[in-house]
Amino acid sequence: MREIIHPKSMDETCERYVKDLKFIIDRERKFPQNKPVLMLSGGVDSFMLGALAKKYYGLERSITVGVKKDSKDIIVSQDTASKLGITNELIFITLEEVIDNLHLCKGKGGFIGVTNVFSLIYYLVFYLCLKQTDIREVDLLQGDGADTLLGSIQTFMYAQSPSVMEKLDIDKDTAKTVLKQRFYVKAIDPNKKSYKGAGHLFLELAKELGANPIMPFKHSDVIRWVNDLYYGFSRPDKKLLHKKFIEYLGYDPKKVKRGIMQIETGIYKTIQDHMMQITGANSPNAGVVKYLNGGRALPGL
Repeated sequence: MREIIHPKSMDETCERYVKDLKFIIDRERKFPQNKPVLMLSGGVDSFMLGALAKKYYGLERSITVGVKKDSKDIIVSQDTASKLGITNELIFITLEEVIDNLHLCKGKGGFIGVTNVFSLIYYLVFYLCLKQTDIREVDLLQGDGADTLLGSIQTFMYAQSPSVMEKLDIDKDTAKTVLKQRFYVKAIDPNKKSYKGAGHLFLELAKELGANPIMPFKHSDVIRWVNDLYYGFSRPDKKLLHKKFIEYLGYDPKKVKRGIMQIETGIYKTIQDHMMQITGANSPNAGVVKYLNGGRALPGL
């Protein structure tokens, strides 16, 4: 079991967090002559990066991509940009454009991890939207990995709390801390063969379009200590630490709550049905794999 950190204060913790995230960004930047650009999703984590980049890097521009113009993500992104005092470039594509460009994912299955409907939609929405703007020679900040760092992606990881409490003779929040530490170890395992989330896709498509993608929360060599924070202090379920981080930098994180991509895009179910229809597969994800591996496509939707 890794050591569990019991911080003295939230301000002290936020100060360390700021220092380490800044260190990562400074280390990863390739175009310091240009101001960084923020991928603004409408969630707490991109707000964090925006607040940091505004203070230390003169952030002026953010980009939000999507399909559904009135989704919660879009509305909250605009509000966040307004709070930060930066521009928010909204870029949309249609369902038809996603379907017409399915072929762009061929050959990218095992290569970059397009393996299911979620990753297929993610890649196409981000790629097709970002192609409509100029991101060449900019450091593109993105918040993927922040949930995993906190240990709050899946609630099921805490289901074993009672058995861990009994086995180690510890209190409930300590048991939850141990469980999120274990979860993080598996998530950052460099030998794992399966992809989880979509950060790997963002790295590939951003590079393909000439940008330098930076995902600060992915750098466990510097900020693994965040995962070691006592559960009762950081409260991953409420994202308390990240909201306090935003407050620490002088902004109001209230009403920031990102939607679920599968719901917010408004096209997820349609693409699921489409992949089964054009491949004859028994499930949407099997349809994606079959299509990307050369399965013959039937006429369109």
